[in-house]
Amino acid sequence: MMEPREIIREAREKRGWSQKDLADRAGVSQVAIVKIESGATVHSKFLPKIAQILALDLADLDHTLKGVTLPGEGRSFLSESSRPFLNEVRPDFRIYASAEGGPGEIIRSSEPIDFIPRPSHLIHVKDAYGLLVTGSSMAPEYKHGEMAIVEPSLPVMPDEVHIFYAEKDGEARATIKHLRRVTAERWLVRQHNPPEGMAADFTLSRKEWGIAHRVTGKWARR
Repeated sequence: MMEPREIIREAREKRGWSQKDLADRAGVSQVAIVKIESGATVHSKFLPKIAQILALDLADLDHTLKGVTLPGEGRSFLSESSRPFLNEVRPDFRIYASAEGGPGEIIRSSEPIDFIPRPSHLIHVKDAYGLLVTGSSMAPEYKHGEMAIVEPSLPVMPDEVHIFYAEKDGEARATIKHLRRVTAERWLVRQHNPPEGMAADFTLSRKEWGIAHRVTGKWARR
């Protein structure tokens, strides 16, 4: 049985709409659609409108999703079995949402969408954060809707996955890719599932994509 977020995503894609297209029709932000389709929001107040636009039965969308949720909106991203590994006292680990931003690219939310207890191995790594993955270019290593754990303070390292950032039109553009090699001017990267028209191996200009944050793990949906 498909989960509500999958039903919404499938109905949107059948119409050939982007997440922004659906957001515009529903009168909501694109980030709101990202949260719903990734499982970040369980019981959204926008579901009735989205169901109407996509000609879906609201009853099919009105049961609990498993995934990251905003405070007060249902279950946490982490199952109860994960909690012994967390610092329960300080829910200060930032989670950012992402939205489609072009082939192989995403737009990261400017502000965190949630704060959860910090993983025990990151208690002293204050700049670490989580990023909800959009798209399938790095699946199955990092699937759509999973949360990448990012540690910006670590040095860039070949043969590791990184989040690369560029600012375009005032937005924080990002892309998650496997770093193969570094030159003075280029990042040589690889993606597992290239979007149509793109190669698995390609380069990013370091002048344009000036920031690289190393990814050290993930939390998958339970």
